[in-house]
Amino acid sequence: MSIAIHALLATGRAGGHPVYHDGERFVPWREFAALAAARAGRLARRPERRWLLASEAPQDFAAWLLALLQAGKTPVIPPNALPGTLERLAGCYDAIAGADAEAGDAPPFAAAAFDARAAHLELFTSGSAGEPKRVPKTLAQFEAEVAAQEARWGAQLGDAAIVSTSPHQHIYGLLFRLFWPLSAGRPFDAMTCAQPDALADRLARLGVARGCALVSSPAQLSRLPELIALGSLRPAPRLIFSSGGPLPAAAAAEFHRQLGSAPTEIYGSTETGGVAWRRQEGGAAGDAWTPLPGICVSAAPDGALALRSPFVADGAPWRMDDAVEMLADGRFRLRGRLDRTVKIEDKRLSLADLEARLGEHAWVAAAAAVALAGRRQSVGVALVLNARGREQLAARGRAAVAQQLRRHLAAFYEKVLLPRRWRFPERLPFDQRGKLPQAALAALFAAANDESAPAPRARRKPRGRP
Repeated sequence: MSIAIHALLATGRAGGHPVYHDGERFVPWREFAALAAARAGRLARRPERRWLLASEAPQDFAAWLLALLQAGKTPVIPPNALPGTLERLAGCYDAIAGADAEAGDAPPFAAAAFDARAAHLELFTSGSAGEPKRVPKTLAQFEAEVAAQEARWGAQLGDAAIVSTSPHQHIYGLLFRLFWPLSAGRPFDAMTCAQPDALADRLARLGVARGCALVSSPAQLSRLPELIALGSLRPAPRLIFSSGGPLPAAAAAEFHRQLGSAPTEIYGSTETGGVAWRRQEGGAAGDAWTPLPGICVSAAPDGALALRSPFVADGAPWRMDDAVEMLADGRFRLRGRLDRTVKIEDKRLSLADLEARLGEHAWVAAAAAVALAGRRQSVGVALVLNARGREQLAARGRAAVAQQLRRHLAAFYEKVLLPRRWRFPERLPFDQRGKLPQAALAALFAAANDESAPAPRARRKPRGRP
């Protein structure tokens, strides 16, 4: 039985109903609800309004999330827990959900349903001006999307446990790994399966008991056929969800060949929630996207995707940063991004933000970043060094200077977003109009040998590939 998040603690479930698997057992509702309610009671007595929620354990995160919402607080959810990110968000919250908020006896607490339209969460994503972009959302927006996803996929999922390779802090993981399972009554796995062996083990252990669905990303799914025989995933997931970027057609075809079905891809953003879905099967039409129920899409005058959605505040019209080709049947094809925010391994990166961070370094006079196409998309940066930087380059060499600059960026960006290729020209290739053409910038990286890039790791030997 589905229960809206705003009424979940008040309505409750049977005491033995499984909520999540902790690696050894399915933890029942009575334990999870008691923890969330106790935390809500303590939080209700605290004056702070906005609480940073950065727990890396999904079950702990979920209990805090329900407690904060139940207590009328606003969860502030950073994109990651890196020191630089948290430092930049220091003025965005009043307290931190953690050990300090656990102090003291838990007072008696009777949960009651609350107004989902008045309950707010704050997420953050990369901004184009060099600072994290705050994205406020109401719980009602999340609940509307959960209801739409359940209406579309719930019958196929049944009581399947949710196994994930994706983190829970971003909107996709927050929706598909926590909010949706909690509302629908499906247990979620507390382990984030970063390695294929761990994924196979979790699917086997949980799937034998009740069947599984997999929540993953294009970067992870596209590598999986190289590392493990998909047919060895037994029992096979009832559904595989993918979001964060388009899944390469070759990877979708491999899943279809080995498992009989391609992953279900969800297209959307932090601001809009889910917009559309596709499953790359059935020939040339498989690359088209179908809007989710209740969403109206069209092409804006500049070719951008425009939409109206119940998952956007007040149903206001929204313009995406993706070019679109509308089809006669109401579906659409995406034709690339229109702005300078790119997806690297399914994670959004503002190139302007990256350039600003590099410009803060004591050796850098000017910086320009570009997304480089290849087997896997990566970032290249061209840096004009100042006098001090040129001295370091002459004394230490290109590779050492690049490594030092990578360490500078590592305080602000996850490892996968750090530039892989570096150039140190005397000047950036501006044209006669004073603009910096992306083609001219990318041309700086055309040489096959890039001695400034860190040595690549040895690739794992594929196992069990048919």
